[in-house]
Amino acid sequence: MSPQALLLLSLVPLVLGQLPDLRFSLTLDPEGRVVLRWDFNKTTEEITFELQVATTGWIGFGLSPSGGMAGADIVIGGVSPASNQTTYFADYHGIGEVPPVKDTVQNYQLDFLSENEGLTTMRVSRKFITCDPFDVDVTANTQRIIAAYGNSDTIRYHGSSQRFMASVQLLSEAPVSGPDPEPSFSYDIKMSNFSIPPDATTYGCAYIPLPQLTENNHIYKFDSIIQDSNKNLVHHILVYGCPNSTNINFAPGICNNNPDFYACSEVIAGWAVGGKAFTFPSNAGIPLGKGFAPTYVRLEIHYNNVMLQSGLTDSSGIRLFYTPLLREHDAGVLTTGIIPQAFSFIPPGAESFNLYSLCKTDIFNQVTDQVIPDMQVFASLLHTHLTGTAVQVAQYRYGTQIGFLGRDMSYDFSLQETRYLPAIMPIKMGDELQTVCTYNTSARHNVTFGGLSTTDEMCLAFLVYYPRNDIALCLSFPDYSPVSSFLGYDITSSEGQERPSSPILTVLD
Repeated sequence: MSPQALLLLSLVPLVLGQLPDLRFSLTLDPEGRVVLRWDFNKTTEEITFELQVATTGWIGFGLSPSGGMAGADIVIGGVSPASNQTTYFADYHGIGEVPPVKDTVQNYQLDFLSENEGLTTMRVSRKFITCDPFDVDVTANTQRIIAAYGNSDTIRYHGSSQRFMASVQLLSEAPVSGPDPEPSFSYDIKMSNFSIPPDATTYGCAYIPLPQLTENNHIYKFDSIIQDSNKNLVHHILVYGCPNSTNINFAPGICNNNPDFYACSEVIAGWAVGGKAFTFPSNAGIPLGKGFAPTYVRLEIHYNNVMLQSGLTDSSGIRLFYTPLLREHDAGVLTTGIIPQAFSFIPPGAESFNLYSLCKTDIFNQVTDQVIPDMQVFASLLHTHLTGTAVQVAQYRYGTQIGFLGRDMSYDFSLQETRYLPAIMPIKMGDELQTVCTYNTSARHNVTFGGLSTTDEMCLAFLVYYPRNDIALCLSFPDYSPVSSFLGYDITSSEGQERPSSPILTVLD
């Protein structure tokens, strides 16, 4: 950010203490010098940002379509001691790695700007959508934040050490969580010095006992435990509930070396790159204890060892927080999308290529002796790998789309978090769930196949709902018969893989 001219303003008379607190925050640098706070009002469709930087120079931040300067919506401000503490501030747009250009229409309102004890703080507000072609709309999708600062009030190139980028969902629907219930307890499900082989992709599995409780409890929160030295290796962590008939007499090892690890398919907790702790709503929790069948879980960790390092060990996992103060509903997780290891492919050089899956809930009651009530979906975790750019789970009833059970049209592989929906969405038996994943392979020269590696692709959605039922998975398989017909041979059998029936349902014991 290096504008050639700035709008000079008189000092804003308000002090920060007179302004309302902002609910959300994000630290943009490892040292904690650059902090962005924000809040929003969906009724007025306005958002407020506050950037605070440990500097006495200029500060700036913006919304960027891709994480760079090109097309970014930028504001820059500061306090100039050379002009009797006059504040300067303006709204710009980026056109590349050159000084940004001041917008003809200034759509950001400056609420506060000060320099105090080595900190420069700037608070601004604007409408979600300004209808200005040089502004970036604020949406419910993942958005890229860029920020930078200078050591003086002379606006010039900031250098690579003073610029930052992060992905964030600005219009988060997460309810404000109160204090943990009392009494409450925690329990760690983690590896114990698991040996990571010098392979690019490893799925490590271990059977871990759940706490032996004499009464029913509810898991009300879970968080990741990532070994500091392995933060760049751990790609995702899943905890699966195991039927009591599962043979658990196996030492930790490579998941796909032992098919017995896949006897456990009900997701209890999950974390992926960029994720944070997840707290359940006050009326629901994952059941744990005497009234919950599994006494063991399968811990699965995907290690992305792209540098093929050897001699590494890991003790990462998931921490469960639980309480005997029972909630109204048992919560569950339904996994939908495309079978991860099934034969599927994405052509190279595609700017936008879709894969589709379909889950038909009208067969749920046919494969379990339960009468399944409406599933109240309140959160979802969407998952692809490196070429994924959008994921959406569309819900259809009687052939008409009625909404989404998860949607991110600006998906970022580095920010995979369980997100609350804007409102609880009921799934009625008979509804159809269509998971659509969009990929950009324009930078790839070879076919991208479905698979476990981060350079392969996946298309999955984990739907968190209540009340829990016995359906864990509802996955489908792409129909490649038109491609096989065009090529004159069965492309699925050519890879030595048998085509499974579609869709696939897993019912818990």
